[in-house]
Amino acid sequence: MYTPLGEAALNTGQRLECGVVLGPDAEWRDRILALLNHKGPEWAKQIRRSLEGPLDHLETRFYIGCTGGRIITHLMIAGARGAGILGHVYTIPEERRKGACTALMARQMAHTLQVGYRVLVLGTGFESPPYWIYHSFGFRSIAPGRGEMKWLAEPDAEAHLFRSAPVRVRDLRWDDWPWVDLLGRQPPTPDEELPRSPLLGLKEYGSLEGLFCFFQMRRGDSPEIQARALTTESGSTVGWAILGPDARWYHDVLLLDLYIHPHFTAHAGALLDCLEWPTEKPVVAYTTGRAGWKSAALAGVGFQPATQLEGWLRFADGRRNLVIWRR
Repeated sequence: MYTPLGEAALNTGQRLECGVVLGPDAEWRDRILALLNHKGPEWAKQIRRSLEGPLDHLETRFYIGCTGGRIITHLMIAGARGAGILGHVYTIPEERRKGACTALMARQMAHTLQVGYRVLVLGTGFESPPYWIYHSFGFRSIAPGRGEMKWLAEPDAEAHLFRSAPVRVRDLRWDDWPWVDLLGRQPPTPDEELPRSPLLGLKEYGSLEGLFCFFQMRRGDSPEIQARALTTESGSTVGWAILGPDARWYHDVLLLDLYIHPHFTAHAGALLDCLEWPTEKPVVAYTTGRAGWKSAALAGVGFQPATQLEGWLRFADGRRNLVIWRR
């Protein structure tokens, strides 16, 4: 469904017609796919699927700017329940430096507020030209020197989404994508044992935008994968537990990937209890210690330390041991 968002004047005096396409939308599918063809086959699958049919409860909006009926600039918001990812930002080369992206983004940001988003995340090159465009709209780096950025509708918007509340466990879905990305960007706490997401590929903290998307695209290829989400009664996704084949060991063992927002780690046991533990394959988990909430949760469901690799992983504060747990 296409919704017009008004016109804007480019630096050249041309008129830019702005609008948003809410997927799925067969009428705009081919034009948007052609515009974003340079993103590569993995992203093309995600874009195509969101234009051809629903991805669980994920809302995918394609903001487009046109001159003379031709799309010249684009950005996407994929989100649910107040959290969203801003991605696929692109202006065709011959139309750059005319203010098209900035003009479209001004309308997108206003529309984003109207439809209820409180937090947006994105990834770009630190202090690149796009970085400063996003910065002008209120996005800020998650840490000094980082290109992962975050926008808050109000200063306490993120804290409000992650406020303490009753929780439940359900299957992990496409509409958890922006939440998983937001959780990936949470700064480590002193009692967090890393790596944060060994199955998805996040060592410490940062963006999970592409990593989770590609996991979801391949998820149906393996019947062994189990994925659960910890959610609040208001709809915030506050943690995940994923069980899947561990490529480090040639898929001969399964790997448990567990992360929970610091406000909700007391519910780790309840989350793990919703997994079905296999009997035909060993299950492993990795931590950089044995005294945090994750180690306690692992021990609570039958994991035991199998070995410890000294100084195995490198972090900003030095090398850390890696404990391999087995169940």
